[in-house]
Order: sequence, then C-alpha cells, then structure tokens
Amino acid sequence: MVDFEREERRVFVRKWAGFVSAMWLMVFSGNYAYANYSEALKEVLGINQSHLNGLSVSRDIGDSCGGIIGGILSNYLPPWVLLCIAATFGFLGYGIQWLVVARVIDPLPYWIMAMSLMAAGICIAWMNTIVFNASVRNFSRNRGPVAGLLKACMGLSGAVFSILCSTLFSNLASAYLLMLVTIPNMFCLVSAIFFKPLPTATTKEEEQLERKSIFIFNVIASVLAVYIACLDILLVDLDNTLTYQSLSVSVLLAIILTPAFIPVVLFVKMKRSDTLPKLGVHFKGKDTEATGDAKSQAQDNASLIAKAMSDNINQYNTLKKPLLDTTGALDANRILLEKRIRRRFACAWMCFSRPRMPAWVVEGLGNETPTLSLLKTWHYYVLYFSLFCGCGAGVTFNNNLGQVGESLGYSTVNLFVSLFSLGNFFGRIVSGNVSEYYIRLVGIPRPAWMGLAKVPMIVLFVWLSTGSVASLHVGSLVLGFSHGCFVTLVIPIVSEFYGLKHFSTNFVLTVTYLVTSSYVFSSMAGYLYDWEALAQGNLTCYGAACYGTTFQILAVVLTIALAFDAILTLISRPLYQKMRTVTLLN
Repeated sequence: MVDFEREERRVFVRKWAGFVSAMWLMVFSGNYAYANYSEALKEVLGINQSHLNGLSVSRDIGDSCGGIIGGILSNYLPPWVLLCIAATFGFLGYGIQWLVVARVIDPLPYWIMAMSLMAAGICIAWMNTIVFNASVRNFSRNRGPVAGLLKACMGLSGAVFSILCSTLFSNLASAYLLMLVTIPNMFCLVSAIFFKPLPTATTKEEEQLERKSIFIFNVIASVLAVYIACLDILLVDLDNTLTYQSLSVSVLLAIILTPAFIPVVLFVKMKRSDTLPKLGVHFKGKDTEATGDAKSQAQDNASLIAKAMSDNINQYNTLKKPLLDTTGALDANRILLEKRIRRRFACAWMCFSRPRMPAWVVEGLGNETPTLSLLKTWHYYVLYFSLFCGCGAGVTFNNNLGQVGESLGYSTVNLFVSLFSLGNFFGRIVSGNVSEYYIRLVGIPRPAWMGLAKVPMIVLFVWLSTGSVASLHVGSLVLGFSHGCFVTLVIPIVSEFYGLKHFSTNFVLTVTYLVTSSYVFSSMAGYLYDWEALAQGNLTCYGAACYGTTFQILAVVLTIALAFDAILTLISRPLYQKMRTVTLLN
C-alpha cells in the first residue's frame, strides 16, 4: 500500500527545493558578465574591437549551439548529468580565460581563446535549457511568472558579480574571472542534487498555492534588486571602507539565501492546517461513497430524461395527425409557418456550425508542432526576426558597454553593467507577470508586449547616438529592461504557439537568434568602431561618433521589427482568447 502522506511530503520538498536551487543557479550563472572583463582581455591579447567582438560572438555561438545539443540530450539524460557536464564546460572555459588575464600563462592563440569563450557559453546554455525545460513542465499553469522570475534572477547575475568583485577585489578583472570559475560551477553541482522534473499542479488549490509562493519569491528577488541598486547608486562614496565591504556583502548573501526558508515555512503552515496538496486521495473511502452517490443521482436523472422523451414523442405523434380544417387560409398559414421554421433552422445552423475564420487567422497555432514542421510555418520566421532584432540590439549594447563607456570618458563601467542588470531583472519579472495577468483578464497576446518593449528602445538608441552622458545612464537601465522582457516572453510564447511536447528542441532552435543577431550586429558595431578609431589614429575610439551610426541603424531595425510584432499580435489573438476562456472555466 502506498503511503500517500509520505509521497506528498517528498514531492512537495523536491519541487520547491529544486525551484530554490534553480533560482540560486540563475543568480550565480555569470550571465551578462563579459563587459566587466572584456577590456582587460583586449589589453592582454592586444586585439582591436572587431576581434574582441568576435570573442563575444564565439561565446554566443556556444550559448546557442550548446543549447540545441542540451535540449536534445535533455530528452534522454537526467538533469543532474547535464548539470555536471555544464560545470565541466564552465570550469574549462572560464579557467583558461583566468589563466591568461591573470598572466599565469602567456597569451594563447586567438582561436583557443575563442574556444574558451565558446565553452563558457555552452555552460550557460545548458544551465538555462535544463532549468527552464523542467520548470515550464513543473509549473505549466504558471509558466509565465516562473519563466519571468528565473530569467529575472539570471538578469541580476552580472550585478551580483560586479558588487562582489568591486567590494572584495577592487574591480580586478582576474579576480572577477576567478569567481566565474568557482561560483557558478559550485551551484551547478548543488542544483544537480535537488533539481528534478516533477508533476505539475492539477487542481485549482495547487495552482493558487504555486501562484502565492511564486509571488513571495518575486518579492524577495525585488528586494535583492533594490538593494543592488542602492549599493550601486546611493552608497558609492563608502565603497573603500572595510565596514561597508563586510556589511554590504553580508546583507547581499543573506537576501540571496532567504528563499531557502520559504518552502520550510509553507510546508509547516500547510501541515498544521492540513492543506498540503493530496496525492492519490481519490482512492480513499470518502471518494467511493461520493462515487456511489453520483451513480444514484445519475440513475435518477436518466429516469427523468426518459420520461421527458416519452412525453415529447407522444406530443409529436399527436401533431402528426391530419388537421380537420383544410381551408385555403389554413394552408397559407401552414406554408408561412414552414418558411419561418426553415429560416430559424438556418439561423440555428449558422450559430452552431463552425464559423468562417478571417483570412489573417492562422490554423493550427497552439497545437503540438514538431521542430521540423516548425520550419515550414511562416509565422515562426516572423517571431524569429522580431527576437533577432529586439534581443540582438540589447545583446550588442551589453557586449559593447565597456567600450561605449570608455568612448564617453568613463574609466569603469561597473555602474552601467549594474544598471543594465537591474533593468534586465525588472524587465524579466514584470513581463512574465503582467503578460500572464492580462491574458487572464482580457486575453491580450504576449507578442503585443514585445512590441511595446521595443518603443523605448527606439527612443533610447536615437538619444544614445547623440553622445549624451545622461543617455548612457538612462539607456543602460531602460535597454536592460526591454531586453529582459524579450528573453522572458520568448519562453511562454514558444510553448503556447507550438506546444509543450517538443518545447525543449523548439526553444533551443528559437534562441539561435542570439548568436545570429549577435554576430550581425556586433560585427557591424566593431567595424564602425575600428573605422572611427583608425581615423583618430588609435585602437581606442573616443567621442559620440564611435557608436553613433551603430545606434541609429539599431533604431531603424527595431522600427521594422515593431511591425512584425503587430502581425504576431493579430494572428495570435484567437489563441489567447481561447486560453483566457479555458482559464475562466477552470
């Protein structure tokens, strides 16, 4: 006999312990960290901006291609195996970079450095693929908020590492890389122990429990983000004191560790109130009695229905008898009555038959779509191009943030990296929750929010092209916010457009937009930067002209992508209206 109470406890603990470990893994993933040490890498290797951007593209290739391989292997290997392999890639990739930047060894050939960054990208990709693949399945009824929260935690990763490095190691690039060698890989191994795929919520009560719990985690993550903002903006003058360093790092780590206590509190509270989600309770006696009552009620209903049908048949037979009055007036009334009946029957048929769909409605959107079939649909390429432009612009800005700040006269870009990470966090967490709320409320399609996020990007890139110092502060925050919206919304959009059955491979195929857009836009930015630097007679460029043309081109590209978002919103509206109806019925 199965001990259901013990099984309930085991599933609950595994589910939430795995979720907490996934949050920690995202916080310490080391994503968006390249700008913090890219200038040191450029100096040690003695390369120009185009070659430096080539290294960032190598990392993005590892992120994209590694994600495809990880998505395929996730269907055959358990998560702990993939996480251990990811830790190995991270140790090798970041380890080689640390040896070179710390000058432990002589600079290696360019292709070896490119391979090391590719290995680091593979590590991040496998972390993302494993965590998001299992999380979307474990929390399928709250996939938007869950994706937003985990992506938000990843967005804070760069800021967390920046604070640790600036307070403990005085922004030393080699120390920054040493942290990337050790911390993400350690949390990979921790997550390998706790993170496992588990059954999703099946009842309204379980769904509400998930939603409340995720809300608590969102509050903790928001507190962490606000605290990071305070460290970066409000307490800059205190960063050289030992007291500040010890206190700031202690509070930071305490906030990060807080989610570990939430599952314990929830478990104790529900256990006391006897509201722990029940597994297998339908096998118990009360349900058997309820089943018997239901059968008795069904038999009574069947008797009533049979009696009603008998009465209707008798009335119908009476109506079939010929009328005694066969005058012409009666015949005319009968003809008129038959016309009315035919007219009403036609109206009823139109109401209950399948309506004719408008030309812009896409058949099959929302069905389970295999990856090969995905490539045969035109709307997939529309989605891909929208992500290509939106995320590509954000990634290019982040990868070149060190040189953008340097061109405008800043010796360090830690503040801008933290602002980008902070905006990234709020973009990820807000987009997931807000889009989910408005789907339940009025059925607004998620692609509409992608289009809305592109509007401030267009304005900011035009402003950045002028070389304004204020635009760099505002732009780092706002562009991070918009970029965070894109990387969060793509997860539920792919699962809602093309189903969960082939989600892992469909998702990793879709995120190849990262490497393609990074290559195209970063190559363009590097070429224009080197061209301006050559005109100044140096490898380093100074002034608004270094990135002015690049930012103007990105603004134009985003304007085109905005039209593609409008198309996606139009064709997916019936799908999201249907999702809203299903949510209301449940």
